[in-house]
Amino acid sequence: MESLIDREKSERKIMTTPSSPLIPTIDVSSLATGLQYDTSEALAVGKIIDDTCTNIGFLLVTGHGVTPKTKANLLAKMKEFFDLPIAEKEKIAIGKSDVHRGYVGLGLENLEGALANEELGKTYGAGDVKESIDSGTEDAPDHPEVQAGTPLHGPNQLPNLPGFREAWQAYFDEAYEAARRLQRGLAIALRMTPNFFEDLPGFPLLNLRMLHYPPESRVNTEDGRIGCGAHTDYGSITLLSDDGVGGLQVKPREGDWVDISIPEDHLVVNLADLLSIWTNNRYVSNPHRVMNPANTHRYSIPLFVTPPYHLKIETLPTCLAPGETPKHKPMISGEYLQSRFNGTHTYRNELMEGEA
Repeated sequence: MESLIDREKSERKIMTTPSSPLIPTIDVSSLATGLQYDTSEALAVGKIIDDTCTNIGFLLVTGHGVTPKTKANLLAKMKEFFDLPIAEKEKIAIGKSDVHRGYVGLGLENLEGALANEELGKTYGAGDVKESIDSGTEDAPDHPEVQAGTPLHGPNQLPNLPGFREAWQAYFDEAYEAARRLQRGLAIALRMTPNFFEDLPGFPLLNLRMLHYPPESRVNTEDGRIGCGAHTDYGSITLLSDDGVGGLQVKPREGDWVDISIPEDHLVVNLADLLSIWTNNRYVSNPHRVMNPANTHRYSIPLFVTPPYHLKIETLPTCLAPGETPKHKPMISGEYLQSRFNGTHTYRNELMEGEA
């Protein structure tokens, strides 16, 4: 007799792609805001998420709510900005922001610096061959965390280009809806209430990055530098869309680096460090990296979701077997996020020297 999971796999077209043999594709439309989450479809999605996350912390998702038009509009505006002279881009340099928002130039971030070791294969000591615009929620002066002086809360520095903010806001809103769908699926997978992550006290930290990787033929990579060094993400989950050029690679718990291609209209979702702590390492925060394409540009848009700044992250009760002890000490969400920023961004080093 066909099981519920087998039937749902067939109906929802949960599958693997030839270029990503370990990465399933899951339709998360049953977890959209406003629906009931005790349906057989939603429960089946949670089961597939659980099975996948115990082996490799990456998923491909459809039914996420990010429309092709919204994505295309933001990609077009990103290209317009990154084509500007460096002096124009530096007008919104991240070092001018008190809340980690703005432009990060080529070589000014070294993600491998946060996770370089022999197992992952350290390749270089210089910065990543990419540039970005970092953004987050638009926190007004009367926002409670702004008034309290909580780090990482405040206004964005976005390009002053016609239509840029509108394109950014539309994508931000749809990507956050996608994140909430994934959070519900994870909560179901972890045998928590579907809205567990959304109902946490405080304001989630949402970091939307707009990334540009120049072609390898136009930059110096002779010293082994690559677009984005090997690293794990910091918060709970990351949702990524790109322009289809490729270059993303992930290292599973067992095995070598695997190429991840993102089919059109899909998002790739990966799990991050704080979710591994929450689940007592049941779920994987996989190392990943990005290689610059040979002769073309690559653009991508990741949304990094981190729990509220003051939240204490400790093992969930459903992830602790009788008699088992937590593998990690409790962690304060925002403090951990800041520590990772300090280890990877050169401008943060200057800020810390000024505070000494």
